[in-house]
Amino acid sequence: MASRSCGIIFLQCLLFIWDFLTYPFYFLSQQPWKKTQKMRRTRARIVTHQAKEVTIKAAPIVNKIKDELKNYPDQITTMEKVWNFSMKKYGTKRALGTRAVLGEVDEKQQDGKIFTKHQLGDYSWINYQDLNTRADNLGKGFRELGLKPKDKIVLYANTCAEWMTSSIAAFKHSLAVVTIYTNLGEEGVEHGVSQTDASVIVVSQELIPRLQAVLPKCPTVRHVIIIPGHKPVTTPEPMGEVSFHKFEEVMKMGTTSTVHALPPTATDTAIIMYTSGSTGVPKGVVLTHGNLVQALYCIIPTACDALGQEARPDDCYIAILPLAHVLELLAENIMLVVGLPVGYSSPKTFIDTSTGVAKGSKGDATVLKPTVVCVVPAVLNAINKGIRSKVALRGAFFSELVEFCYQYRLKWTRRGHDTPIMNKIIFSKFRAIVGGNLRVLLSGGAPLAPDAHDFVRTCLGITLLQGYGLTETCATACIPDGSDMSTARVGPPLQEVDIRLVNWEEGGYTVTDQQGPRGEIIVGGGHVAKEYYKMPEKTDEEFFNDNGKRWFKTGDIGQMKSDGTIQIIDRKKDLVKLQGGEYVSLGKVESCLMTHPAVENICVYGDGSKSNVVSLVIPGQAFLDSLSIKVVTVSLIQSNINIRNFAD
Repeated sequence: MASRSCGIIFLQCLLFIWDFLTYPFYFLSQQPWKKTQKMRRTRARIVTHQAKEVTIKAAPIVNKIKDELKNYPDQITTMEKVWNFSMKKYGTKRALGTRAVLGEVDEKQQDGKIFTKHQLGDYSWINYQDLNTRADNLGKGFRELGLKPKDKIVLYANTCAEWMTSSIAAFKHSLAVVTIYTNLGEEGVEHGVSQTDASVIVVSQELIPRLQAVLPKCPTVRHVIIIPGHKPVTTPEPMGEVSFHKFEEVMKMGTTSTVHALPPTATDTAIIMYTSGSTGVPKGVVLTHGNLVQALYCIIPTACDALGQEARPDDCYIAILPLAHVLELLAENIMLVVGLPVGYSSPKTFIDTSTGVAKGSKGDATVLKPTVVCVVPAVLNAINKGIRSKVALRGAFFSELVEFCYQYRLKWTRRGHDTPIMNKIIFSKFRAIVGGNLRVLLSGGAPLAPDAHDFVRTCLGITLLQGYGLTETCATACIPDGSDMSTARVGPPLQEVDIRLVNWEEGGYTVTDQQGPRGEIIVGGGHVAKEYYKMPEKTDEEFFNDNGKRWFKTGDIGQMKSDGTIQIIDRKKDLVKLQGGEYVSLGKVESCLMTHPAVENICVYGDGSKSNVVSLVIPGQAFLDSLSIKVVTVSLIQSNINIRNFAD
């Protein structure tokens, strides 16, 4: 142990001398004062201050692409027009990429279980013009199946190029897209299909058995369109009045169709997006074309700022979140608007060590080498734990070395500097996990633990943004800019977004608090959803109109910092008041405990009649394996002691 500490002390002394000798060069070449000036700048201000509420708006940002969209001769007010803009601008440039599956193999794991894994090839691409042709034909194919403008079509499928093609096709013909999470149970799927009276469902091949179990309870369904998976598609026999079609067959119908497209208007429904239903039956959030277009206007300036204003020739986006998640849907549409190709992936094939990647094959990130990705905190927590566990396997000295290098780099990046030599020697190996070229990562959907935020951002050398938004606000509320080095914050309001903080007296949060204005976050703007589908009472409870704007009550408690950024500090609906009168945020406890290497997943529960909360923990396999090794070692040592005692 002493030699290890001496080694780190020696390195520390060496770096001290290095810093002293090279600081003038780095100071002049890296110009850290420019970065620190950006870090400290005010990003948003209070524009109205009343007794019980304040309204916050972002400092204006000029953006070329946003101005180009807004000043386009054919006024862009719908997603159909957004797509036409992108298609005409980028033409033969790569748009969507899908990786070939060459075969499947059964691999026996260390625990004896057999996993089916994929042998993967390269990505194949379609350009904007080809995608437009496919969407044209598919949309006409939808119409040939009997769909009329304003009808609804369900997308119950995994994230893939066919999902995006289906949405573009639907928008061309004023069809409303109903999105349903693939991990919902049968009750949730039935609820979404039945409530919307949909007659056509687009489904992934692997989800057909689950859908077939639901179809007898969905009397309006007439056609099911199957997106091919990794195996040849076998079309099931008709079920009553329901017929099954291959995706390519419906597209072929459109090539001979005489149906004309009927473009939507801004007030037409674009998406009915069903929530995950974690607190009851899923709610269908109605998002109009105007809502989605306004969300693009709000986010594009910040997205371009994170990318460095101009996209690079080798920039590309890797898609791993469900397209039924509004964050992923909006992110992919933004990528198509700014000209970044979208390559599809999945959690099972994302990196080399993912569970669906066969030996000898590489993960999607290694092959695609993406520069941008959107994830949820669970993915980042997995990356964080994965790096730390691999480092730990190399021994105590290596763990101490990596921790020292991490703290060293973190210190200098907060001062506006970079550490190019250490990046090359130490951190390039970590960057290789996600392809080596990643520059921007946006996390949303849940709180991100500060230590995981700092560790992943520092080790991967990326711009890591923790955004904030809800399905009801098109995932659009707050996102940090690329120069923000803080953690536990969600940034300032996005462009053209109004954020109100309103007193919540019961919880003790007011806009006059000494810590800064605090209160419930109310989001306003043209991106706020129209309603909950067929739930007028719930709509009236959560939405309202004021000063010509649509507003949504989030239930989240926010605090405004001195630079105008927002920190989520509590949640009204998430708080449990325990027996002693103390409020506990279940989500905050969960996000904190999720950072422990032992925790794979967790559920925290609180009862107002009790003095403590309890948690149900699913432990991680890697941690259990390491624990069993320790137990065996201790047992052997104990046995040795017992034997010697017996001999004595």
